[in-house]
Amino acid sequence: MSYKASSFFQDILVNEIFYVATKSKQLIRHEVLGKEIICVWTNKETAETFLTKHDTDYDQIKKIDIDRFVTYEIDDVFEEGEEVLMDPSSQTDGDLVNIVEATNELMSDLDEIRLKEFVMDVAKEDAVFGLSNKEAKQFIMISDDEHQKPHIMPVWSIRNRAEKVRNEDFEECDIIEVEGEVFAEWLDILRDDDKAVAVDLKPGVVGTVVSAQKMLDQLPF
Repeated sequence: MSYKASSFFQDILVNEIFYVATKSKQLIRHEVLGKEIICVWTNKETAETFLTKHDTDYDQIKKIDIDRFVTYEIDDVFEEGEEVLMDPSSQTDGDLVNIVEATNELMSDLDEIRLKEFVMDVAKEDAVFGLSNKEAKQFIMISDDEHQKPHIMPVWSIRNRAEKVRNEDFEECDIIEVEGEVFAEWLDILRDDDKAVAVDLKPGVVGTVVSAQKMLDQLPF
């Protein structure tokens, strides 16, 4: 089942966040249709309305970044096939959604959107930004697993995005800029080594990762 036509899907695709209610740092489950289900909202006000209407005891309506959720949290919180109730304002509305399937579809669409936006920015400005070790002239490589050798090159199309991640996660690094054609040459090497590119990562080192080949296929250089 595709969720693309659902309003919640489009909201998260645009804003990249959603909301959940917590008590003592744990997600609150609500009894809906005879099940104990976690409710998820794309709008904080709708969450507040639901929780107030049902006298729910909660500490916080927590804003969740979709990338951070998929990278660090989903496997610890949900079982395969588990459903959530999306955007309920009462106990008789909202959509039951397979959370793993929905987030997989969301991330697939987000990856495509981010790659296209990156390529458009680079083609327009002829600049790619990355992190380098002090005085080096090459972008650093990172790993998504501490036991793996570095195999992913983080890159940004806008300098201030790179600065945000550097300031939070890579204070020891400098930001350097290269022209699009130089970046394309580096991609050739990455492709031959079967390595990947992280596109416009967010603080916390989360976001879209694509193969070097897929990036090369999109670039106009």
